[in-house]
Amino acid sequence: MHLGDDERAAPAIGRRGFLSFAVAAVSAAVPVASATITGVATSVVTAPVLFGTGSAEAAPLTGGVRRLTLHNINTNERFDGVYWADGHYKPDALRKLDVLLRDHRAKQVCRYDPRLFDLLARVHQSVGSDDPFEVICGYRSRRTNAMARRRSRGVAKESYHTRGMAIDIRLPDTQLRAISETARAMQAGGVGFYPRSGFVHLDVGPVRSW
Repeated sequence: MHLGDDERAAPAIGRRGFLSFAVAAVSAAVPVASATITGVATSVVTAPVLFGTGSAEAAPLTGGVRRLTLHNINTNERFDGVYWADGHYKPDALRKLDVLLRDHRAKQVCRYDPRLFDLLARVHQSVGSDDPFEVICGYRSRRTNAMARRRSRGVAKESYHTRGMAIDIRLPDTQLRAISETARAMQAGGVGFYPRSGFVHLDVGPVRSW
């Protein structure tokens, strides 16, 4: 798993936000189910879904369905399909996306905030890409995030990756700057531009950029 400096500008969450996160983090630490992924037993955790000030619906997606194409470069797994149709998210598709974005080091799957998928779909639509998003990093367990923090001071202790609200991506046919600028204009969460590391960080926390 590639681990980059992904939230240097993340704001302090404050006392009220900390209390909310602390309660949710307890839930996230408890496995609620199990899954088998390519023959490997994997625990499933409930992510603390903390809705930020941004909204992935600020510029609605066109059409009656929403689809994503993702390629996890760490596991070489892919998702190409519809995750929203007829006014509702498709549970089976969301589960597949959660598995794709799992922490394969810790063998944990997180229930992702689906607003992030909406943001990805909007960005993909806006830049006009024909390629799938390459996923550099999706969910990070507390243990994996702690390892990343030991490698870099730029990784936030309460990273949105640990909440199922963040992803690091790139598009082979689109410049990173174009992805970053497009996402920033949407004002739907956090956007981090990492040209040296070769990815853009997106999350559905508070609106901010770095």
